[in-house]
Amino acid sequence: MSQPLGSVVIPAHDESSVIDRCLERLDLARGDLEVVVVANACTDDTAERARAHGATVVETAVPGKAHALDLGDEHVSAFPRAYLDADVSLDGDDLRRVLDVVRRGPALAAAPRLHVDVTRSSWPVRAYYRVWTALPYVTDDLIGSGVYVLSRAGRARFERFPAATGDDTFVRALFAPGERVGVDGTRFTVHPPRTLAALLAIKTRARFGVAEHVRSAAPGAAAAGSGPAPASAARRLLRRPAVWPALPVYAAVGVLTRVRARRRLAGDAPVAWDRDTTSRPAPTA
Repeated sequence: MSQPLGSVVIPAHDESSVIDRCLERLDLARGDLEVVVVANACTDDTAERARAHGATVVETAVPGKAHALDLGDEHVSAFPRAYLDADVSLDGDDLRRVLDVVRRGPALAAAPRLHVDVTRSSWPVRAYYRVWTALPYVTDDLIGSGVYVLSRAGRARFERFPAATGDDTFVRALFAPGERVGVDGTRFTVHPPRTLAALLAIKTRARFGVAEHVRSAAPGAAAAGSGPAPASAARRLLRRPAVWPALPVYAAVGVLTRVRARRRLAGDAPVAWDRDTTSRPAPTA
């Protein structure tokens, strides 16, 4: 391979049902990306499937996304560098455009625009995301939720990924608004849970990750990654009457997940990964 356009680190724990979709869309046959899939503590054929697409595969028995991200960093060299969740759908051309934006600067971090595919989700889940996707936190240069790209200088902002739950929260908090950008004309697709119970589980995990970050960060350092400011979010929603009928669902999910996350942080409830299996298709042969 000549000098690659950038590198891609994909942590993957038992992702045989989605890794083919992820890698097919990146179009690795073009040979211009340095792609490493870190199969961490897998009990399925994620590694074999990834190798079949031409990705470099690193296998480890050690569980945990942070360890997988760090291990992936050790096996790639090119910048800009993308960190991509295996269950995210991202077209290779869009990824290459985001890599180019970061390469040219001045942004230190970038991501495609987020698209949430709720076609298979129940109505409470659709209602929740109708509000969530209208929030400034999501619409104004969101970094995270499945993919982000860092420049060499951006990656130099930290040494290793924290063992805390939310790597995207941690990374977003490292950059001021003027240092990160959402790239117009590109998008990535996330596939949310189908059921309300599964939604509550993953949003509890997300809130727990934010709470972990706030607890471990220096005073004043967590605001950039902690979610939408209530005042700006309220103003945005007031201008969007189409989302008003969905507000009770959004509020109820927010209250329930906040209570659950606080219980976990206090040690009164078990800390589980809360993996969503409802949105994942069955693996193909």
